[in-house]
Amino acid sequence: MGIDEREQLTQAILDCYHEFGRAMHRDRPHEWLEGCDITMPQMKTLACLYGKQKASMGELAEALGTGVSTITGIFDRLIDHGFVTREEDPRDRRVVVGRLTPAGDALMDRIYMTARDRLGRVLGQLTVEELRAVSQGIEALNRGAQRAYSPTPLSGRDDR
Repeated sequence: MGIDEREQLTQAILDCYHEFGRAMHRDRPHEWLEGCDITMPQMKTLACLYGKQKASMGELAEALGTGVSTITGIFDRLIDHGFVTREEDPRDRRVVVGRLTPAGDALMDRIYMTARDRLGRVLGQLTVEELRAVSQGIEALNRGAQRAYSPTPLSGRDDR
């Protein structure tokens, strides 16, 4: 496979993924945010913490492409909602670490379960042969994601 074919296939997959995303968000149910009055920056912060489990204010600011003072304000409002908590980093008491509360974790679980249910509805429309192809494809994507986004061990460092 030449570089041109690789680029063409990559672009075709990205285009298809875009259309898939659009279809998945049509008529998106709003129940997953019922009783939850949060802003998009707050939602992004929750999503980041959901993936990381805990993060310093600096790590959140970097991940979200904003300043620490902005994250601090967002975090204060999320604390008021009862979705996050602050604690000292046990390795460095000067560092403030944020994590989801059980209520924040439940909200994010509800959001992701809604997306999972919607995907289940789509998968229910496929034949067994199509499901096999999707299964192989998603396994390949997972392997690629693990290679692209898994932390690499630091050489010569013992983290025991």
